[in-house]
Amino acid sequence: MSSDNAIPTTQKAWMVVKQGKPRDVLAFKTDAPVPKPKRGEVLVRVRAAALNPVGWKVMGTLPTALSKRPHPPEHDLAGVIVDANSTSFSNGDEVIGYIPVSLQFSSRQGALAQYVTLPEDHVTPKPSKLTWEESAALPLAAVTAVQALRLGGYDPARALDPTPPSTPSNQDAIFINGGSTSVGIYAIQLAKALSLRVTASASARNESFVRNVGADTFLDYTARPLAEQLSANPPEPCFGMVLDAAGVLDPALYVQSGAYVKKGGAYVTTGPWPGKGGWMGLVGRWAGPMLRPSFLGGTPTSWKFIHVVNKKEDMKMLCTLIERGALRPYVDSTYEFGSALDAYDRLLTGRATGKVIVKVE
Repeated sequence: MSSDNAIPTTQKAWMVVKQGKPRDVLAFKTDAPVPKPKRGEVLVRVRAAALNPVGWKVMGTLPTALSKRPHPPEHDLAGVIVDANSTSFSNGDEVIGYIPVSLQFSSRQGALAQYVTLPEDHVTPKPSKLTWEESAALPLAAVTAVQALRLGGYDPARALDPTPPSTPSNQDAIFINGGSTSVGIYAIQLAKALSLRVTASASARNESFVRNVGADTFLDYTARPLAEQLSANPPEPCFGMVLDAAGVLDPALYVQSGAYVKKGGAYVTTGPWPGKGGWMGLVGRWAGPMLRPSFLGGTPTSWKFIHVVNKKEDMKMLCTLIERGALRPYVDSTYEFGSALDAYDRLLTGRATGKVIVKVE
């Protein structure tokens, strides 16, 4: 059943109008059109949206011609279905949703808007125990952690086993770089749900936080380069995988991984992002280490980049783990809709522990 009569034709939304930093390129509109769902889509009244690094990175690097601006930014949301549009959902259902970058460009929609249309398989019932803000913190970062662990050979779906191992196996250990990042926070919890032993890194000020999330061992990346710390004191046995949730520019953590990652192990990364040297500088740093074969002195550890794919079964699994108490979102801070620019300022400090959330009035 449609509820068109109760749905306005215009809405409030933040719009990306050009390429650049959030404060320079976001405009608050009060007359943006409310989208209408196509066949197989639902219309959601957004209650909360989460900010993601990919949001400001796309704003700052992609020219307008490639990103089809103007459009609202961001990808994670929680809200209420107001037009189920003959799908399996009903009006009034509380859901969480994810807008992939490719879908954002084709639909010209984003989470920082009062209304958004999404394909039916991009929304999942909201966990009953979570607030709107906590729910919005879940989709992209948590699914990234799930699919990254799977790339490394550890399937988080095993955590649904009603009789998992009661103690970590000495053979199952992983290293998570960026334990206080949103992806790192979920990865630590998922790894512990799999009874893995977790070593995680962050700055010293976040040690207590990372340990409370679940890390068994902590490394301060500001004290000494991580590759040096791990090479000087490799774990026994070696890690089954390294998950670089911070996307470091320096390839040393990968290059030296043969000293602390077991044979057949993997280095999985969310992807380094260009620094002052731009894309050419990034390619210059990584081309040699990635292309040199191991028989010519290259790194024996396989390098894998996590490209997140929308899988409804992954979201259902995460919601089940939340309802069971095996997983929880961490919210760093919450901002009103009109203060979204302040929310981006917080995200850009690089010091958020958990998700930065914007409430959508």
